[in-house]
Amino acid sequence: MKRVSLLLALVFPFLSSAMAEEGIIKKGIGLGGDPELVQKQVKALQVGWHYNWMAAWKGRKIKDVEYVPMIFKDNEWTARALDSVKVSRSKMESSPLLGYNEPDAKAQGSMSVEAALELWPALEKTNRRLGSPATVHPDNAWMQAFMEGVEKEDLRVDFICVHWYGERDADKFIKRIEEVHELYNKPIWITEFAIADWSAKSLKDNKHSPRDVLKFMKDVLPELEKLDFVERYAWFSGKPGEARLGHSALFDKDGELTELGEFYANFNPDGEER
Repeated sequence: MKRVSLLLALVFPFLSSAMAEEGIIKKGIGLGGDPELVQKQVKALQVGWHYNWMAAWKGRKIKDVEYVPMIFKDNEWTARALDSVKVSRSKMESSPLLGYNEPDAKAQGSMSVEAALELWPALEKTNRRLGSPATVHPDNAWMQAFMEGVEKEDLRVDFICVHWYGERDADKFIKRIEEVHELYNKPIWITEFAIADWSAKSLKDNKHSPRDVLKFMKDVLPELEKLDFVERYAWFSGKPGEARLGHSALFDKDGELTELGEFYANFNPDGEER
């Protein structure tokens, strides 16, 4: 009986993950700002889910698009934010909750590993599937210390959230995602990814052309659809004209889809363009 119980304990998280994500469209988007504009943009992108780095969505429910809340960090509004997250009836049926946003970055979540672990049981009380903190790099010292603390304190993390802003090498990106999966042995959500040139002083100086970024997206999205352990992904839309991420923008200055945005919108869950 003990051996059977142990086996179930080992298998159940993966069964729960598979059941909870069955039928979910992987392609999503993170967009903040005016709810009416966000609603219009989310619809234009034809995604299956969206988030806004907050615990609540102030706009109208978007048909056929799931909203995923996030606990950004621990501050004076965190308790209120957690209260706004509806407690799920069961983990087997639960919709997800995203953990802290770049807690290892001072300009973002800015939390110590100890503080992050101390707050985590409050996130568990929502009875939702929990996404890990999304650190600047998914295998850095902060993240590995957090996951070691999770194991030591018998806490629950159901999937790993990943950020990636790198070069236009599709193979390198996919290999990186596979390495993160092997490191933590949990499903992956890529909650932010795009092509960036961090040394660019102007968009004209950006070494990644719009054609380069589009090719990267065309190469990568079908691969993400094939990887069973990648449950969801969300491109990060840079601001049009911005030096480092402008060529990763899904919308132009008039709010219309760029060529990149058109491809993202028309790319369907089967890995083919609509």
